[in-house]
Amino acid sequence: MPYRSGGWGYANCLWIISGDEAALIDTPYDGPLTDAMIQAARPVLGGRQVSTVVNTHANGDHSWGNHMFPGASVISTQSGSEHQHEEPTPQDMHRLLHETSPEDPLGWYFRRHFGVFDFLSAREPIATKTFSGHHTFTVGKLEVELFEVGPAHHTGDLIVRVGDVVCAGDVFFPDDHPPHWSGPIQNVIDANETILGLSPRIIIPGHGGLKGPGDVREHIDYLRAAQREIRLRFEDGLTVEEAMDDIFRRGFYPQLGLPERLMIVIAMEYRHLRGEILGHSVMELAHGAARWAFNRRTEPGLPVA
Repeated sequence: MPYRSGGWGYANCLWIISGDEAALIDTPYDGPLTDAMIQAARPVLGGRQVSTVVNTHANGDHSWGNHMFPGASVISTQSGSEHQHEEPTPQDMHRLLHETSPEDPLGWYFRRHFGVFDFLSAREPIATKTFSGHHTFTVGKLEVELFEVGPAHHTGDLIVRVGDVVCAGDVFFPDDHPPHWSGPIQNVIDANETILGLSPRIIIPGHGGLKGPGDVREHIDYLRAAQREIRLRFEDGLTVEEAMDDIFRRGFYPQLGLPERLMIVIAMEYRHLRGEILGHSVMELAHGAARWAFNRRTEPGLPVA
């Protein structure tokens, strides 16, 4: 799907077509985006029907178009499927867009970043097949391998290998500051090391353009820097908000967009550093990021959403 640096929700989807068979890795956020993707693929897809949809994780921007492939088997990790009920629903997202105040940080932020999506056309995914660890299936003459690498970006992340191409989902999230809803950061680093261990030629990130192994190594450097900076401020006794302000005032990767998303990563990393079992909900984490961006709309010298 089209990608805009500094945007949310435009995720990559991978068509796999061989012989008379077709499969799809991830589906878009809503009905119109999914239909546009199908129409763009029609010259290559022809009359083939998609027999298998794989969701790399439970976020809606990777799965809420599943219903537009009736009859397809839907594969996810077992842990990802179990976590699905904790995700915001399409109805929740619609309400956040239309029943909140634009003067409220979350209402302002959602209108700014999610107002282009038609959540009433989206549907929650239902997995028909789940696995843990490793799973293989075929599409025509192609072997498709699925590797569970979560919890990392999300509870039940998986990555996909087809030959020398790896579809990484959101464990590999370059070009903007990534949000990670599960963690710890070390797990995200390990997931990226797993990608490199598959010796890919091309890596398809969850969002953004096609990448190579060198880009993954650069992203690992970013993750290690974030891990180090967050730990230092945790050990100094700073709150999540204080850590966020201090990290960005010191110029942490200023070329990347959406800096407020590091609030999500800091909050989750603090949870792991404290040894907490129960974490914040997705909406609590999103509210913290939105509030940080909202409060800094006019502050000189700070990048904003």
